[in-house]
Amino acid sequence: MKTILSMIVTIFILAWLIPSVSYGGWITLILAGIVLAALETLVRPVLKLLFLPINVITLGLFSWVINVVILWLATYLVPGFQIGNLVLFQVTLNRFFSLLTVSMLISLIQSFVRIFIK
Repeated sequence: MKTILSMIVTIFILAWLIPSVSYGGWITLILAGIVLAALETLVRPVLKLLFLPINVITLGLFSWVINVVILWLATYLVPGFQIGNLVLFQVTLNRFFSLLTVSMLISLIQSFVRIFIK
């Protein structure tokens, strides 16, 4: 329950900070938090185990690709939850790098949110 709540708060903060992250309404926000938390706890360990050799060869950098896949799956499964192309320093990032940046921001924000939700 804490994971779902922290994910909902994290998505809310990201949508407030970044204009390209959006959700349709409160129901969509809650559903996106539930789906993203479920994917993090159920799918991520399976993908990490499947791609362990590639992750070892790339010294752990392939785990970023796994994060992007998890986030893309969440935007695909939840209608109304969208992550558009980011513009950083007047450079428009494509879909992959936008999802990569948002997944890094999710990790950063969630580390702060989990401090307050105990």
